[in-house]
Amino acid sequence: MTTRTIEERLDEQESRTSISALVAGYCEGVDHGNLELFLSLWHADAEYLIPGGRGDFRGIEGIRRSQEVISKAWASTKHWTTNHTVAFEGVDVATGRSDCFAVCEHHDGKVSLVSATYVDRYERRAGDWRIAQRLVQRWFVSEGQDTKLLEPF
Repeated sequence: MTTRTIEERLDEQESRTSISALVAGYCEGVDHGNLELFLSLWHADAEYLIPGGRGDFRGIEGIRRSQEVISKAWASTKHWTTNHTVAFEGVDVATGRSDCFAVCEHHDGKVSLVSATYVDRYERRAGDWRIAQRLVQRWFVSEGQDTKLLEPF
């Protein structure tokens, strides 16, 4: 067993915190229409891969276009990610996986439920952790359902 220094262990913990902020920032950026935040999460040459007809987006301009595609599909989204795991391949490279549940509102007001897993590659370049690649594996997208607002409690 290799003994790691306190500095190496601290760097890993700080890296985990930075990587977790990327996963949370993704949801915040998409759900709150914060394009500046959303784009800041990705490296300039990153890949955002969404099979099933949504498209593969490469580079910051491609990733910017992904938000136009998403806004055409949904009027609004609310994402919740969980089960986030991170494995370090080196001090500046890590992979991650998280499960996602989303409530997505259609432009006609109907709502679909979406389940997916995000498979990520994170890289630290010039001291900053960012997403190098995100693959979206969707498990289901329900048909749009009518929902009614409940009266406040």
